[in-house]
Amino acid sequence: MEKSRIVVERINRLPIEEQHVELVERKGLGHPDYIIDSACECASIALSKYYIENFGQILHHNLDKGLLVGGRSSVWFGGGVVEEPINILIAGRATTKVSTPSGEVEIPYRELIADAVKDFIKNSFRFLDPEEHVVIDMKIRMGSGDLRKIVDSSDEAPRANDTSYGVGYAPLSSLERLVY
Repeated sequence: MEKSRIVVERINRLPIEEQHVELVERKGLGHPDYIIDSACECASIALSKYYIENFGQILHHNLDKGLLVGGRSSVWFGGGVVEEPINILIAGRATTKVSTPSGEVEIPYRELIADAVKDFIKNSFRFLDPEEHVVIDMKIRMGSGDLRKIVDSSDEAPRANDTSYGVGYAPLSSLERLVY
C-alpha cells in the first residue's frame, strides 16, 4: 500500500478575531472585476448544468479567463445613454463535443454561455440591456484528450487535474461577514 502524501498543517498564528488589524478588500457589484468574474462563473454553471442534464456528469471545462472592456456613456443627473457597448470576453477550455454510441454530439456551448452572461447582466444591472449595451464574445477550445480522459472518467469519483486545487476556511470573521 502506498504511503499517503497528503499533509495537513495547522496555521500557527492568532485567529483573525484576536488580531489587532484585519484587512478585507471588497469590490462592489458594479466593479469590472466582479462583473467579469461573475460572467465567467455563470458561464461555467450553465455548462455544468447542461453536461449533467445530457451526460450525467460535469465534463471537463475551465472558463476562468475573462476580459471586460468598458463601454462609453454620457450621463446626466437622473439618466444617461450608452454610446459604446461593454465588451465581455470569456475564454478557456470546455468539452464542446462528446462521442456517444449513437455518434458525436455537438455541445451548444456558445449559446449556453451567451445566454448565461445575458441573464446575469439582465438580473444584476437594471439599466443595462444585454442585447443593446453588451457585446459577448468567447474563445473556447477543447482541452487535451489526456486531460479530458482524467477529468471525465465516469466510473469513479469526480477528479480534478493538477491545476485544480481547493482551499477552505471557516468561519468568516466579523469583518468578512460585514462586507460579503
